[in-house]
Amino acid sequence: MKSNEWIKRQKSDYYVKKAKEQGYLSRSAFKLIEIEEKFNLIVKAFEIIEFGAAPGGWNQVILNTNPEAKITSIDLLELKLNHSNINFFKSDINKFDYSKFSKKFDLVLSDVAPNATGHRSTDHLRISGLVFDIIYLFDKILKKNGSFITKIWKGSEEKKILKILNNNFDKVSYFKPKSSRKNSSEIFLVATKFIK
Repeated sequence: MKSNEWIKRQKSDYYVKKAKEQGYLSRSAFKLIEIEEKFNLIVKAFEIIEFGAAPGGWNQVILNTNPEAKITSIDLLELKLNHSNINFFKSDINKFDYSKFSKKFDLVLSDVAPNATGHRSTDHLRISGLVFDIIYLFDKILKKNGSFITKIWKGSEEKKILKILNNNFDKVSYFKPKSSRKNSSEIFLVATKFIK
């Protein structure tokens, strides 16, 4: 998408306007709000880690939903949010030293996405690679009976991701928020009760 087309779309986007009105740092905040309304995972989680946290819209939703939650956020970009309950690390998720954590998390969130090339299958493979990277960290970071929410773009690796999650969680659900753009291949996987 050309930059002038993107700007035009952003100006007319209902959720972009709504985010500004309600003080959210990104329109994606509404995706997590919808996920929480259906699955009620944030309200029950007190130790949460988020990958791809910048600019901070999901962190805002977490704090509004569960003010007691302690959030660990990791992103290559700066978080535009300062809060005593947020511990932010500016890092590549594959270069971060997870051994520094003395705890595991109740909930793992991923809104991480590579810079889009515009080539759908390439973009799908790139985001899938990041999702696999996070899945391989579960034994280090996720508590037994913990939950995982991730964004993916639909494509060839989707079944493989789904199979791994089904082998590691009691239940895995697909969810397409209303706030996700209709022409987007974006979908969320919600996995609950980590069994390893």
